Amino acid sequence: MPETLLARTPVPFLVGGRWETGTLPPHAITSFTEHLPAPLSPVSGPPSIWNVARPGPQQIQSALDTLPKGQAILSTLPPYRRRAILEETARGLEEHRSLLARLITAEVGKPASAALFEVDRAIATFRVAADLTTTTGHALLPGPLVPQGAGMMGFVERISAGPVLAITPYNFPLNLLAHKVAPAIATGSALIVKPAPRGMTTALVLGAILLSAGLPPEALSVLPCDLPDTQRLIDHPALPVISFTGSAAVGWQIRDRVPRKKVLLELGGVAAVMILEDGLTHDLPDRLIAGSFAYSGQVCISIQRILVARPLFEPLCTLLREKSLALEAEGRIGLPDSPRTLVGPLISQSHADNVRRKIEEAIVSGAEPLTPLRQEGALLSPLFLKQTGEDWPIEQEEVFGPVATINPFDTPKEAIDRINRSRYGIQAGIFTREIDRAFGWARVIEAGGVLINEIPTFRLDHWPYGGVKESGIGFEGVGYAMEEMSRPRLLALRLPSGN
Repeated sequence: MPETLLARTPVPFLVGGRWETGTLPPHAITSFTEHLPAPLSPVSGPPSIWNVARPGPQQIQSALDTLPKGQAILSTLPPYRRRAILEETARGLEEHRSLLARLITAEVGKPASAALFEVDRAIATFRVAADLTTTTGHALLPGPLVPQGAGMMGFVERISAGPVLAITPYNFPLNLLAHKVAPAIATGSALIVKPAPRGMTTALVLGAILLSAGLPPEALSVLPCDLPDTQRLIDHPALPVISFTGSAAVGWQIRDRVPRKKVLLELGGVAAVMILEDGLTHDLPDRLIAGSFAYSGQVCISIQRILVARPLFEPLCTLLREKSLALEAEGRIGLPDSPRTLVGPLISQSHADNVRRKIEEAIVSGAEPLTPLRQEGALLSPLFLKQTGEDWPIEQEEVFGPVATINPFDTPKEAIDRINRSRYGIQAGIFTREIDRAFGWARVIEAGGVLINEIPTFRLDHWPYGGVKESGIGFEGVGYAMEEMSRPRLLALRLPSGN
């Protein structure tokens, strides 16, 4: 189980259900907090470093060799067996909820309360997949719906489209992986998981829980490998389905590299909120703060653009300025292991420096920050910028940091045109009491999802989730990912003719 796995030095990786350590130098992981889960606390040396074994070409080939057997076993398991595995996985996650949350905080710097919430979402993701395993994916289609179909009956079932290569990012190391693993198991698809360098230990713990839940060991490998071996996995014909979440640049490179494979991409965004004159409520400023700055904005549907009806613009700016300044006094900015922290350090010093440069470029171009720009190491104080241009990089490029722009508009059409003047489109939000008009506006916003009277950072794990334009291909959300990872198979029967 996880405690035994984490007690090993280095932490081993998973090859077709076998734990191995390989021969390459291990990954050295520096924690965001010294308060590591007990099994990872080293006896000697710096208290904030642990090692994860690194697979080499030999282990990569072994995982690929085992994959066909794993696919054959898992794809022929009856749905009730796959459902049982998913249910037991959810129970295992529940049992190790605290350990997983502390591990997420240590690995990726996610604030403690957000890490616990992520574990809870992953539990729900596996439970939804369990329910759908036995209730979806099959249908009767009578032939006589058309004249030439007299005497025929069709049975359609969805079957696995083949083994899945799951490539995950650092920002949701458990739940974004769950959104690939749970639908794959539900459809009978074996997996090779390539986790982000930050988040690989969390992925390995999930692997241990899956094996304990009864997943056929040959059906799973978790390989924290380097770029050349990742490219080898991408290219290999034994993996016809690739599910990638990450940057747009890398995702589209993968799509271009293997155009004949089924490639599912969940990529970047510059999520926008449109606030009508009647849309300001007492709790809206707090929701905008949370949607813009939670986990330091390192979420692909973090609010990056706020568009406000002109009469509300200055009053809302004043409220957001006051609430931004209050975050530090309230203990909401700081170390990620504090239960009060909303904004912690970014994933690396270099990323924090890059975000700061983008903010400074906007300020030089004429943007006005509502609060002072401050940086301490990888920790950036959250910031709203007003008077930004709609074509500036701060609005058009995904920043992935604790910054959002805020600008006025005079007509809803003006706001919608500005929202759509982006090559991205995952989710957007509209705040108004005119619900009938809101649905009309929502239909012309170019995004995978539009939320009315809710921030675009809100997501439920059984809802469809995906982007348009350069934000990706395909949809997640458990049932929708199951469709993406499977294909229909028709079984047709000519019924015996009567007298």
